[in-house]
Formats: sequence, structure tokens, C-alpha cells
Amino acid sequence: MGRRLAAISPDVHVHSSFFGVLIFSIYLDHFTNQAHYSYTNKYYNYHFSCREILIKNGSAVDAAVAAMFCNGLLNHQSMGLGGGFFMTVYLKDEEKAYTVNAREMAPGASTVDMFNGSWDKAAKGPLSIGVPGELRGMWAAHKRWGKLPWDTLIAPSLDLCRNGFPISKVMHDGLEAAPYIKNDPHLRKMYFNTAKGQFHKPGTMVKPSEALCNTYQRIAENGGDDLYNGTLAADLLDDLERVGSIITAEDLRQYEAKITEPIAVPLSNGDTFYSPPPPSSGAILVNILNILSGYNFTAASINSTEDKILTYHRIIEAFKYAYATRTKLGDSDFLDLSELIRNVTTPEYGAEVRLRINDTSTSNDTATYGAETYNQPDAGTAHISIIAGNGDAVSVTSSINFYYGAGFSTLKTGIVMNNVMDDFSSPGITNFFGLKPSPANFIAPHKRPMSSMSPSIIVDGSGNAKLVIGASGGTKITTAVALVTIRKLWFDQTIKEAVDEARIHHQITPMHVEYEFGVTEDIVKGLRAKGHGMVRYRSRGSIICALYRNRTAIYANADFRKGGDVAGMD
Repeated sequence: MGRRLAAISPDVHVHSSFFGVLIFSIYLDHFTNQAHYSYTNKYYNYHFSCREILIKNGSAVDAAVAAMFCNGLLNHQSMGLGGGFFMTVYLKDEEKAYTVNAREMAPGASTVDMFNGSWDKAAKGPLSIGVPGELRGMWAAHKRWGKLPWDTLIAPSLDLCRNGFPISKVMHDGLEAAPYIKNDPHLRKMYFNTAKGQFHKPGTMVKPSEALCNTYQRIAENGGDDLYNGTLAADLLDDLERVGSIITAEDLRQYEAKITEPIAVPLSNGDTFYSPPPPSSGAILVNILNILSGYNFTAASINSTEDKILTYHRIIEAFKYAYATRTKLGDSDFLDLSELIRNVTTPEYGAEVRLRINDTSTSNDTATYGAETYNQPDAGTAHISIIAGNGDAVSVTSSINFYYGAGFSTLKTGIVMNNVMDDFSSPGITNFFGLKPSPANFIAPHKRPMSSMSPSIIVDGSGNAKLVIGASGGTKITTAVALVTIRKLWFDQTIKEAVDEARIHHQITPMHVEYEFGVTEDIVKGLRAKGHGMVRYRSRGSIICALYRNRTAIYANADFRKGGDVAGMD
């Protein structure tokens, strides 16, 4: 048997004739490369459910679905059956890409003014819940591209659910950020140390509720539609009605995961960039790269301090123009966005914006960039990137929005529900900067809100998946994915350098650059001299999950900012 390679933060590679897997948002202790996989704790074997699926000759989508079920337990503060996702799939034999839109949608009884200006109602509680799309999306993807039996994909997670696992540092951070979840019977029993009056510490073994494990069992036996039109749907509706949700049986029955073509944009070097259309932010990501491609960045663009200041300034300006465009986007089933997307992805548009960018100074007027409304912030998420042995690739980002979503789990089914309704804009709420909410993102029955999620795949001129990338981190997702892509493809950094280097972010409002520790003081001063407000952010920011493939190997790096892991086989 060939040597199998695994590592946590270091840049690692596996021969490209086999596969690479990067599971993001799973916290693991470090381990070293050995002849076979070696783990510091036996429970961590479950984190490689997707790897085992690939070894069984499952498809890349099979592996992604298995990993999502697993991640929905190990990181159910961020994702799970009560949420939704965007997925980009690339099939090497067809040399064609697809996207799956399993974003949650507004219930049929929703109205544009249902929250009456109350942020609390939109952020927590029964009215904040959108119709979940996670399971129907996984079911649709498996039916289209799966190879192994459905229950095989769930078996590792069901075993994990029954036997338990240790609380990770990331999960504990989520508990501390959402202390109200101790009022939920299932979550309190799982996470709260009643004797000490505090949440269990990282490393403590815990088990999900019996209700959630039974839900996994029923899904394995009955298929993914059971939550939408079966006995599991009836139990979920009982749970939701009990707490005051407006989701109905008809909402569940009508929910559809949409399989469509992605936004596909050729890059100047012969690569093609694929990312989901709205309500994903793939169009914004493509917009950023389109604006910047004409600068013909190379490694020399960041050689000196002066070079780096100018390059960062141009990148920041592209961020600002792109996020101004984002205020005009929403659910493409409710808006005709075809012309807007076509315009912002053309070379002519990129050239026009570059002419507007002043290399010596910035503007702090949102109108300069075309922003008349503000972007509704989003949160949460977890990401998985996969390249299979046959060259197929999957990039998928999943979320329940805030930590623990709506703030509770359902009684009979044990599912932590999303609070995605907070991602819509609401009329009459002007933000701190005087900008009005975006009508393109107003609530409507069965509409899906805008999201920063932008799982992407770059394919080279020979039809090989070259970069499989995505992130978590709310509104910082899009700029982080853009920045890592730029660093890898244009600055010629290694994937570890591209992911690990300190990042900058701008989203038009607030009108300042946010930067991580590690951006040097001379760069900060240089950007201030051009008129940028500079604010260091002390939270985790965005967490990248990226696989890079060249002619001989697949290179991967798990972002140190949150933890994750790399798996592969030589």
C-alpha cells in the first residue's frame, strides 16, 4: 500500500492521481505523517468519513455529503440539518461545472414588514427560522452524482452520534457566544455542567440528543425527502408549531434544491473560475477578480513596501466597488439579474472600474462606488473542499447563520434551526451610516436571502480542477476567498502562504479597512496616507479551506485561525 499523508496546519501534498480532502471547521490535535493515519484520539477517525467514502470508490459528492452529516454533529453551532448550503461541483470527464442552491427560504406566510423594525425577532426565536434546505440539497446532489448507497454516507455520523465526541475549542467558543442555548433541554443536557453552573470545557466527551440520533437513523432508512414530506416532516412541524414558527407542511413540500449552471468566467491565464449565482456572493467574488485582473499582478507586485501598499490599495478599491454592487443583488428567482451579472463580469467593466480607481487616494463617500443601500451582514458557516481521484471536485459551504441559529433545537427531532430570516433586509431600517436597506433583498414568500457564501472552483486550460476554495466568516468570506486566490494564482505564493498571511477586508459600510494582526505598521500607515480608515479586527475573521493542484501533486492547508484538517492518500 502506498504512503498516506496527513497533517493539520502544515502545507502538505498528495500525488494528484489520487485525492485530497480538506474538512474545514473540525478541530483536531496535531499528528504527524506516518505510514498509516495516526490519531491522537480514536474519536477523530470519524472526521475522515469523507476519506473513507472515497476509498470505497464513492464520488466526490458522496464524500462531501458524508462529511456534511459528520460536520453537522461536530460543528452544529455553525451548520446542520436545520440550515442550508451552496455547492459547486466539477466533473472532470464532462469538463462541466454545476451548482446546488440549497439556501433556506422564507416561509409562505412571510411578509416584507413581518419584523416591524425589530432586529431581535429576526435574529432569534421562531419567526427567524427559514425553511431549511440542507437535507433536501444533499439528497438532490446524491441522487444526481452519488455512487454509494445513501445509508452508507450516514453510517459514520450515526455511529458518532451514538458514541459521542469531545467538545472542540471552536464548539466551546460557540457556546460562550450563545449562552442562551443552555435554556434548550437538548443542548443543556449535552453541553451544560449543572453542578458547576457552566458549559463543559473543551475535551469533555458529549453525546448529541437521542432525538437527533434518531433523526439521523430515520434519514438513513427513509431518505432525504422524509424531512419534507414524510413522518419526520410531521414531527418537525409539530416541533415548529409548538414554538410559534410560521413554517407549514406546504412550505416543506414545496422546498426545492436548485441545480443550475454556475457563473463561469475565463481568467487571463486560461483558467476558468466557477462560483454559484445569486443569492450566493459568487458574482461579487468574480467581480473583484475581474476588476483586478487588468493590473496583471505578479510576485513583484508585493516585493517592496511601496509596491505592497499600492497593490493593497487597488485590492481594497476593488472590494469597495464589488460590495457596492452586492447591494443590488438578491434571489435570482425574484429578480432579473442576468444583465447586471453579465456586465460586472466582462473585461470592459473591469477596465472601466480600473480607470475610476485613483492610485494616490481613496474616497470615503459610498456614492462614489455606487452604493445607495447597505449590505445586510450574515454570519456562521462551515466549508469543505474535495478533489477526488478521478479529477472531480466539490466546494461546499453550509450554514445555520448565527451560532446555534435561532437559539434552540426542536424537541422531537433534535435539529438546531437556522435564523436565516435575519439575512433579509427590512424596510424602514436605516443603518448607522445613513444608508437604506436594499429592496433587492427584502423578504417575500419563498424567497432566499443574499449570502456571502461563495464556494468556488478554478479549472485550468487542460480541464483539471486547479483550486478548490471556500470559507466561513460571514461578510468576510468573499474578500478572503478573493485574497487567497490572488495570492496563490497571481503572487505565486504556496497555498500555505496564501492562506496563512494576514488579511485585509472592506465591505463599503462601515467605511474603513479591517485588517488582521500581521499586517505591518508600515503598510497600515501607507494605506492611511491614501485616506483609508484602518481598524484592526480581533475576532477570527474568515477561515479559508483551499486545495491547490498542479501537474504532480495536490497541496492543501487547514486555516490555523479556526482549526481543520487535511486528508489524502498517496
